Amino acid sequence: MMNTKKMNRHFNKNWILILILVIAACLLGSATQVGAETKKWRYVGYFPKAEILPVGDVEGHYLAMFEFRGLAFVDGEVAILSGVAYGDFVKGIGPVTNYVKYVFDDGSTIEAINRFKATIASDMKTGLWEDGKGEFTKGTGRFAGIKGSLSWTGKRLTGFTKEAKGEHFCDGTMTYTLPPK
Repeated sequence: MMNTKKMNRHFNKNWILILILVIAACLLGSATQVGAETKKWRYVGYFPKAEILPVGDVEGHYLAMFEFRGLAFVDGEVAILSGVAYGDFVKGIGPVTNYVKYVFDDGSTIEAINRFKATIASDMKTGLWEDGKGEFTKGTGRFAGIKGSLSWTGKRLTGFTKEAKGEHFCDGTMTYTLPPK
């Protein structure tokens, strides 16, 4: 017959060990959050290239690819921002994914992938960008090892003509951590 007292002690030691591990994981997880930086940012840019193609399956369905460029202002610091985006629109509404790169004055970079909902006016001149969310995929220089996310809303102010190239802006926040030095 098994000694139940001995079994209970062994059982209690296991639970104590598990409890200690859970507490340690929580403390380490919250330490990472405490070290996170949150910064406001604004991007102002335009589309040097835009390709919009009708799909033809239903009225108003088209695919779009864009190249974008501009300036990002991150807590008073300026970065050149560039990237590409693609969207799948039905009657001017659809999901968009973009890949973006920030290049700062000291040569440090941040790269991200972003997803958002876009609504483009029927005249194709203006539009809203909503629920923008992204995650950092890479950083170099002082941003090497960056981890975190960003969110924003934005607006396209002009259409695509010889004079206007889809000028637009976004306002948002970015929250990230960097590995210890």
